[in-house]
Amino acid sequence: MPRVKCLPEIKPAEVIASFLSAMTAAAERTFPMWNKLYLDGLVDVAPEGSPLYDQLAAHQPIDDFYYAGVVAYEAAKIRRYLDPDNASQLLSELAAQVDHAARRSDRTVSDLVFFIMGRIELESGAELMTMPYDKVVQIILQRIGLEQHDSTKPLMNDFAYRHGLGEPLARGIPAWWKNYAAQIKRAAVASNHSGNIGIAAE
Repeated sequence: MPRVKCLPEIKPAEVIASFLSAMTAAAERTFPMWNKLYLDGLVDVAPEGSPLYDQLAAHQPIDDFYYAGVVAYEAAKIRRYLDPDNASQLLSELAAQVDHAARRSDRTVSDLVFFIMGRIELESGAELMTMPYDKVVQIILQRIGLEQHDSTKPLMNDFAYRHGLGEPLARGIPAWWKNYAAQIKRAAVASNHSGNIGIAAE
């Protein structure tokens, strides 16, 4: 697919702010279902109220891990749809904004976002992988710590469990960058731009 360049009046900070607003809404809408599925599986191997259950349910920023997964799942498509220079600017802005969007003062979310994106890209990209959401789920479960305990490690290899956890990602996250690239193309035609233009500097 040809990569597009952004209109010169569009600033990367504004684009990423809009993207993160959409991802925040998507995460808030889908996290309750995802968390219920996660806990339903966890309680089968770590009874509710047990120290292990508390460690893997109550004492982890699971909502932040999930948010990072949502952002990474869609942001992994930036390089596919946008010109490399524009994509680089947008990814830099994503790194600058995503922790604030997650209401965190550290880099927990941004570090995880780019780790997940890197893993997706290593395995041929979000558009070409058969199930990129499964890779996102796998990394979230690793970050929570399921593979560190004998009783919860089988969940890491439970395809049905991981597939269920992937459903909110596969079905509930909007195709933001695909739609954005299409909007750029329409705007370029309407404005009689050649398309050989970039994002304006801040």
